[in-house]
Amino acid sequence: METLKNKKIVIITGLPFRKQGNQSLLRFVNMFLDRKIGVTMFSAGFDSNGEHVISNPLLSVKRIRSLEITLTIFLNRKLSKKKIEDEKKENIFEKIKSETILPPYGKYNFFTLLNKWLKWFLVVLDNILLFFLLNIKFSKIVKEADIIVGYEDNFTLCAKWISSLWRKKYINKFQGTILKATNRDKSLAIKYFPHNYFSLNKSDLCLMVNDGTEGDYYAKQRGCKKIFFEPHGVLQYKHKEEEFEMLKALKTLGKFVLFNNSSGSTWKRPDRIIRALLKVDKNVLKNISLITTYYGPDREELIEYTKLKGLEKDVIFVEKLDNVQCNFILQNSDVVIMTNDISNLGNPVLEAIFYKIPVISINDGSLDGFVTDKRDSLLVDLDVNFDENIANAIEKLYKDKGYYQKLKRNMNKSNQVRELSVQQAREFNCIKNLFV
Repeated sequence: METLKNKKIVIITGLPFRKQGNQSLLRFVNMFLDRKIGVTMFSAGFDSNGEHVISNPLLSVKRIRSLEITLTIFLNRKLSKKKIEDEKKENIFEKIKSETILPPYGKYNFFTLLNKWLKWFLVVLDNILLFFLLNIKFSKIVKEADIIVGYEDNFTLCAKWISSLWRKKYINKFQGTILKATNRDKSLAIKYFPHNYFSLNKSDLCLMVNDGTEGDYYAKQRGCKKIFFEPHGVLQYKHKEEEFEMLKALKTLGKFVLFNNSSGSTWKRPDRIIRALLKVDKNVLKNISLITTYYGPDREELIEYTKLKGLEKDVIFVEKLDNVQCNFILQNSDVVIMTNDISNLGNPVLEAIFYKIPVISINDGSLDGFVTDKRDSLLVDLDVNFDENIANAIEKLYKDKGYYQKLKRNMNKSNQVRELSVQQAREFNCIKNLFV
């Protein structure tokens, strides 16, 4: 592995090292530490579900504050409390249908517009305050850095200003973009997503992850010239034999296991899978188990909906699992099933491809070039027949063992899905040219 001793970078972000869900920031930082590059990370992020702690003399983490993040958490708690009270009257999953696509962050109305521009005002204020803090209190760290990284969309303005003032190379690092929801409508993006649109700024290098949301299109729109646009790499974990007894019990019973590896985002939409299970033949359903890691704000409501529909024995809601445990379930599942609103090309599908596990998902274009309908996976159009067609896909893979094995054999590792170390070597090869 190529190393660059005595080189230093500064990462500015609103994210923490999560234990649950996305591990991308942790892996990104480790990519530099493994190459003996010093990292100072300024982070306003924290996660009540737990955070990783890295003990490395080359890493220094500085906690910063964010008015926007603090206010967002406060308001979300208030809104969640009100929502729970409202939901006692009517369960939202009884109202919406699978073919319904929920606009991220609320409906497109004046209240949402006002809310998002207030958020953007607070983001700008956060960036101004941090800009002065870094120049006054941490100027030595900035001066010694070779590269400044604006990671995700909370502090890219400050990262850009700092790099320009101190004449440092600047990297704009994005995991993906919510702007996919605008369908390339620039006016809609500016009106309802100013935070996401304007935080993507011109840089010496844009690391835009290909997560099926056309991120490179928006990066080019914002003036980025040099863009590294590839999916995440897959990390191979070492598992303990005794890990996850519940999964082993399901296998002992001969269950056909569907795995939905979701996060806390409401647009992950596991409710679609549950509606589909209602359409599955009862003689087949008794042999099916769905495991979902979904932990969004409406999780309890979804659990209640599952009970109301009589599926509590068929759907298992697991919680507080780290990435290693999720990977263990995925490797030992029969099918990975993802039914997200915006894009389905996330780590679960990439891992499924890597481990040759058939995928059931939505035919929304996000998986083009990675899996192919009826060759290695089953992709279903999102329309009024969605529930029935997903149910048919589940039944087909369970009942037709020959067809299932054919999909597994055809699930060749895409040349776009690489092991993490290989993928990071490609990414770092672009970054190293910025070190002077």
